[in-house]
Amino acid sequence: MGEIIKTQLRANPANAPLIAAADQVIDLLTSGQRVDVSNLPQPLLPLFHPAIQDFLISAFALDPSKIVAQIQLPILIVQGGKDLQVSSFDAELLKAANPKATLKVLPDANHVLKDVEGDSPAENLAAYGAPDLPLARGTISTISYFIGN
Repeated sequence: MGEIIKTQLRANPANAPLIAAADQVIDLLTSGQRVDVSNLPQPLLPLFHPAIQDFLISAFALDPSKIVAQIQLPILIVQGGKDLQVSSFDAELLKAANPKATLKVLPDANHVLKDVEGDSPAENLAAYGAPDLPLARGTISTISYFIGN
């Protein structure tokens, strides 16, 4: 998860001045150390707030591919083709870790499984909080089919 957050931060050029500080915090949390945020740039405070550092330490210690490889139950991996936060490559890594898993890519779905048109990051992110948008086409049928089989 730490590496994914690093990738996400680097995806936005406006974050360039924050990268070094963010990397340092992520590396410390990954090593199991809590971080003093008193000198952290303001935009990073919500991401690394002391109240969530224990959660981040535990989450950064997990390797999803290793976990998925050990699971003996059926697994469904649903990936949005327009996901800005987690890449299709990450979904493929999970599938490779457990070849029995089912991977379904919904081509127009974003991270919260809502269809978005075009490639505008702003429109994609706006869909996150749009309660009037239904789940992406294929989400319900994919889950229903998986559960039924």
